[in-house]
Amino acid sequence: MKPVAPQPLTALVLTLALTLVAGLPAARAAETDAITTSAQAPTGIRELLRGIRGMQRLPVAGVQMVDVGERVLFVSDNGRYVFTGPAWDLWHGAKIETLEAGTRLAARIDLKRLGLDPVALGALDLGKGEGEVVVFVDPRCPHCRRLLEQLPTVTEKYRFRLVPLPVLGPDSETAVARLNCLAEQDPAAAREALLAGNADPLPAPEGTCGQAPAQRALVTAQLLGIAGVPYLIAPDGRLQRGVPADLEAWPEGKG
Repeated sequence: MKPVAPQPLTALVLTLALTLVAGLPAARAAETDAITTSAQAPTGIRELLRGIRGMQRLPVAGVQMVDVGERVLFVSDNGRYVFTGPAWDLWHGAKIETLEAGTRLAARIDLKRLGLDPVALGALDLGKGEGEVVVFVDPRCPHCRRLLEQLPTVTEKYRFRLVPLPVLGPDSETAVARLNCLAEQDPAAAREALLAGNADPLPAPEGTCGQAPAQRALVTAQLLGIAGVPYLIAPDGRLQRGVPADLEAWPEGKG
């Protein structure tokens, strides 16, 4: 993921925010200057924002990194708040000092550091390779179906941890519950049903069977910012939204 140039809407919002500040009546401007001075905020923020060189949306609602040449600022989407840092990515234990570093970290997830075990999310394993790829899929998603059809060709090199994630409504929730419930007794049968797209005919779960893994998967998806499926996490933590162009090369960073 490369840093992107300011998007038109975001740039417009920042420009509007700067215009509003610049156009304050004298009394209000003096009041604003007094507040800035009393808070000991860095001077020249408006001038810095006029020199935007690049931007990158963070995987958290409402905040973007902005490269202004001399430093990296963190700006709210509406242009109202500017945070001058320093900022830390606690998921990686790293300080964000450049747009490039922030972009690189934002495009990765270290599941082990976060203590997230795919097994607890209802993962169904496919393959025996050393490289481990976590894949969030909805059994009723056509794009997921296309990805699942490709997996058997690369299982010698990688081990795919398939996490059923119900994102497409009640029918998906039912299908995932059936898969998870079956997996408690027969993981291999549940995996084959997922791969074949045959979750609907499975027996309806009784009581709360299969619900706990689905709930944990949904909470994890919200935590990780997963908005759609398929969603893949490579062995080195790189993220992929959608089906990779080259499924065999992508886990190694080549596709």
